[in-house]
Amino acid sequence: HTLEDEEEEEDGCQMLTWKEVNKIMGRPTISSSSSSSSRGSSDNDNRNLYKWGEYDPSCAGVNPLALTNGLADAAERWGVRIYEHARVAKLEKQQQTPTSPQRQQCAGEPPLGKYAIVIDDGRTVRCDQVVLCTGAEQLSDDVSRRLKHSTVPVYTWMAATEPLGERCPLKDGVVDRVLSSSGSNGSANTNDDNDVIGRPAPMCGDDHISLNYWRRNDDINEGRGKGRILFGSLADTYPFPEWMVSLRLRSALAEVYPQLSQHTDDVRFDNVWGGKLAFALNAMPLVGRDSDYDDDHHAGNGVDGGGVWYATGFAGHGIVPTALAGSLLADAMLGNEHGERRLRLFQTYFPPASWNGYPFSRLGTGTVLLVYNAWDWMDKKGVPMPPLPKLW
Repeated sequence: HTLEDEEEEEDGCQMLTWKEVNKIMGRPTISSSSSSSSRGSSDNDNRNLYKWGEYDPSCAGVNPLALTNGLADAAERWGVRIYEHARVAKLEKQQQTPTSPQRQQCAGEPPLGKYAIVIDDGRTVRCDQVVLCTGAEQLSDDVSRRLKHSTVPVYTWMAATEPLGERCPLKDGVVDRVLSSSGSNGSANTNDDNDVIGRPAPMCGDDHISLNYWRRNDDINEGRGKGRILFGSLADTYPFPEWMVSLRLRSALAEVYPQLSQHTDDVRFDNVWGGKLAFALNAMPLVGRDSDYDDDHHAGNGVDGGGVWYATGFAGHGIVPTALAGSLLADAMLGNEHGERRLRLFQTYFPPASWNGYPFSRLGTGTVLLVYNAWDWMDKKGVPMPPLPKLW
């Protein structure tokens, strides 16, 4: 995209110049007319890091842990039983036909399911519907040969700084102030003194291959100050020790906010954490039915037919697509024709790869990420580089 070719989108997104982007993010904007060569160099670095941007007022943030716990609580209120830390060792299709409740009730036996899920401690769960949604955890051949090597784990990390107080670059109200001063925010709210009534500090992210994403977090329960930054970055196919991750996150934070670099040693990370993201070969979610367990896909559709389903490979974008996947799978299990048709689109256009380079998939993906990171680095230094194909 180029700034000249883009116009304000129908959903309210606004294009931003490099200076507006830096002001909203709280990054220094140094005058290009500065006579100091060092300051001129810093100005070029700022321009090359973020050349333009987009502001989307319709976006919202969510606490994923609170959302997950809330969904689990709601499910349990409807009678769902959740067994945590129960690792699946094997999934087997029983020789019998799907459950025949009338016959088993006559015999006084509990209904038996079409599939047997064997937990690693030897216990067994029987059911007619199985959904494999294990994320980046690799499945064994005893669970699903189709999904075993369909994704590659990519590790990403986050850090929570100490409360920075006034040093925090992200300020409440900065979006309205910047857009109002540039004349691009006609809907900004003002009070009688013509002071802009500010919105909360913005959530930020860039489009580097190992993208940075960050936001301000003010814990209302903290009495020792505000202005904590939650900063995420990095993309690796192998785990690294926490001290190395912390060092790299600190370097990325200093690159985004050079004004903090002189205080880098003083900006303490109160917490560092990370995890694995499941990336499919085409970086698209994998949602469908595992036909290895059921050759007769169209036979016995609906609840009575049973099936083994999967939903994985969300590549770090799981908040919204997982809700969509759950709706698609629920419709398909219930025999909803519209839901089955939509599910078939996923299976047709985004099927699990039969082979993704295993056992060299991690090494290959890591090499590709290394090349793209080098491209990003040279672009930030002002070296003209030809565009590479978009990975996602």
